[in-house]
Amino acid sequence: VPLAVGILEGFMSGVPKEIDETAYIDGYSFPKFFVKIFIPLIGSGIGVTAFFCFMFSWVELLLARTLTSVNAKPIAAVMTRTVSASGIDWGVLAAAGVLTILPGMLVIWFVRNHVAKGFALGRV
Repeated sequence: VPLAVGILEGFMSGVPKEIDETAYIDGYSFPKFFVKIFIPLIGSGIGVTAFFCFMFSWVELLLARTLTSVNAKPIAAVMTRTVSASGIDWGVLAAAGVLTILPGMLVIWFVRNHVAKGFALGRV
């Protein structure tokens, strides 16, 4: 959350106050202004924030899975357990592989148009 707030704060503060005032004069209510004007203006920041939050959450899953050795593991780490006494459960491993790739593909698909501008922090 602090990372998301830090990234989005820069994008939100970069939107001039005059745009808000002009939208108010044109008859936009705050929710309409927020959805139709403000969100598209900071869309690249939202995309990059989603990308970073996703990447950090998967790193936390990896660290929780590999560094904890007791039975008190997070549920995400327990779900990836595929080795048993009878060997490796290849079906579960394949399903886990697909399920771990799909969220990353979705995040990249949604932020693909905004990622260059977002990584440059709006300076492109």
